[in-house]
Amino acid sequence: MSILEVRPEILYAWCGPSLLITDPRGECGGEGFMGLAGIAGYYFREARHLSVLAPRIDGQRPWLCEVGCPAPDRIELVLVYPERTEFGGGGSGQSGDAVERDDHGIPYRALDLRLSYRVGLASLEVCLTVANRAREEVRCEVSWELSADFADIQEAHAGRREQEAPVGVETGEGSRLFRYGHPRLPLATRVTGALTVPLRLAPQQEERLELRVEPIDPEEPLRPQECRRRTERLRRWREGFTGVALPGNTAAERTVRNNVRDLASLPLLEGQADEWLAFQAGMPLYPALFGRDTLTAGWQAAFLDHGESLDASLTRLGRLQSDRVYDWRDEEPGRIPQQVRRGPLARLDLNPFAASYADFASPLMFVVSLAHIYAWTGEKALLDRHWDTARRILDWARDHGDRDGDGYLEYQTRSPQGAQNQGWKDSGDAIVYEDGRTAPPPLGTCELQGYWFAAQQLMGFLAWFRGERGDALAWWQEASDLKERFNRDWWMEDEGFPAMALDADKRPVKSVGSNAGHCLACGIVDDEHVPRVVGRLFAPDLWSGWGIRTLSSAHPSYSPLSYHLGSVWAVENATIALGLRRYGFDVRAADIAEGMFALAQLYPDDRIPECVGGFGRWESPSPGAYPRANTPQTWNTSAFPLLLHTLLGLQPMAPLGLLVVDPALPPWLPEVVLRGLRLGGATATLRCWRDQEGRSHAEILEKKGTLRLLRQPAPESLKAGVFDRVKALAETVLRG
Repeated sequence: MSILEVRPEILYAWCGPSLLITDPRGECGGEGFMGLAGIAGYYFREARHLSVLAPRIDGQRPWLCEVGCPAPDRIELVLVYPERTEFGGGGSGQSGDAVERDDHGIPYRALDLRLSYRVGLASLEVCLTVANRAREEVRCEVSWELSADFADIQEAHAGRREQEAPVGVETGEGSRLFRYGHPRLPLATRVTGALTVPLRLAPQQEERLELRVEPIDPEEPLRPQECRRRTERLRRWREGFTGVALPGNTAAERTVRNNVRDLASLPLLEGQADEWLAFQAGMPLYPALFGRDTLTAGWQAAFLDHGESLDASLTRLGRLQSDRVYDWRDEEPGRIPQQVRRGPLARLDLNPFAASYADFASPLMFVVSLAHIYAWTGEKALLDRHWDTARRILDWARDHGDRDGDGYLEYQTRSPQGAQNQGWKDSGDAIVYEDGRTAPPPLGTCELQGYWFAAQQLMGFLAWFRGERGDALAWWQEASDLKERFNRDWWMEDEGFPAMALDADKRPVKSVGSNAGHCLACGIVDDEHVPRVVGRLFAPDLWSGWGIRTLSSAHPSYSPLSYHLGSVWAVENATIALGLRRYGFDVRAADIAEGMFALAQLYPDDRIPECVGGFGRWESPSPGAYPRANTPQTWNTSAFPLLLHTLLGLQPMAPLGLLVVDPALPPWLPEVVLRGLRLGGATATLRCWRDQEGRSHAEILEKKGTLRLLRQPAPESLKAGVFDRVKALAETVLRG
């Protein structure tokens, strides 16, 4: 099996708002600010608190032997010093037994070094163990090259500074303090420990040298006791995860395990205590809160943690809900942020990303997520806590999102730095006419109408549970009217597909892409159209074998390594798979799941990059990857729990104490066991398996609390008739 490298020029490790990025040798600053590893450094809240971090032996760089990242918060290296410059014997060693030495008299390869970086919540711990393997005493000096520039991670990535100030250096006994001279950014970095150490090592003697790096940020200082509180909360959250076992497919089980491990490493651990578990968007470029990313990851993985991270995300975003019109940040009353960044550029308001609201997906995803978490928890207090935020979001959609009053959502940024496209696809060239021209805003994309439909429909259900029957009926009616309009105005009969968008003149943008898959998941497509939409999604120009392409390969603008013009997104495909099962297209949902699992196994630690290329599985051994793709991307890690959720047909109904299931396991996934699955106040072990005839079954092995299992297909399934539903019900009864 191939293992493909994405971003081979850097290594990185993280914990909460702390992030270490090194070059492949484990150094920061080795190639300079504009080099391949110009992004390297130690960051805290997106500010680079160390731009240079490199060990030296007698002023020289040791030779890298091995490097690994055994956990998300660690980088481990093995090095040797001094390395040979001449070789003999036909290999990489020496041909004779004479002791050869470098210019300082040290025998070649006398010293082995084990270098460990461990990233803490507000610290970086560095441990360097130096061992003498020569048959004689070795004397040397171990030192560290250190520097700080306090660049924003976005500046480091672009290779261009937008804010800069002098950096003062204060040196003490075993310490160095870097202090930023910017009048509005009182940042500093303290390094303590073995900065420069003369060593005298007997044969086989080793010495352990340690450094501690502490970022100083007066805006919200994280003192040791506070760090311990947050890391303890993180530990308890992780320990409460549902256990996942996939007997019969160890590779798929490893993929799920690795992605769940990554997901568990990505809470931002910032803000108030009830916000700590909100996710950052991904590494290394997005160590910040992104609205739709944290919400999507939270609802996709809700069966793992009973929605705890999702509750934190709803809480954080709800507190940031806008109550004003402010063009610089695309704020409008009721909107919630698309991204919230804390780096120097955001703090100085040089960009609008301290809280940018330039997105239509995040607000609607808030409502969808609220319904999802209520389905798992049944907690009325939780629903009440977020209710007003959700109501104001739907008020915003009606009063501001529908800009021309035609009953559809249309976006258009008012910020000079706002995103041109604010739907699911947010790159500037994402929405294109069928002739290849970029469609200018204002635009209404098809998936946004689907999100709006789902949000109104789900708010209706939530209002019903709250006893607000009049509001429930009103939202259901509004959703029904939107669905009727949508299928009238957006349907392209010749393509058997919804238009990608309506432009400013209400002309359909007739390009064929993945957007319509979201419409399936949201339920806005009429039943009569669904089979044609599914067939079109799996035509060879959209289905790459790894997943659904963002744009048809037959389109004039198709580019397989673009962001949204032909690439494949794991998170999007997991959503599409959910939609396919909603309508009973079980085999097609399994096709997507198989493609995603196979794709993950091409990459180290089963991490699918932010998005992969659109090259077909039948034409290339790998799909390619978007340039500088993030990996891991948080909502890609949660895609795998969602794929399991989808294949098992989980329909949680915690307010009723009911878990509805409809497993449809493919041959490559014969059994799934979920241990410690929480629904409402109950905990259970759920086993689903596939028998020799290809039928899937489900049973509760053990439970604590009130939980009833019911076997039923999705209510919207086009494939399940009355007989199928009665048969599924009978199986539930017979199994007790």
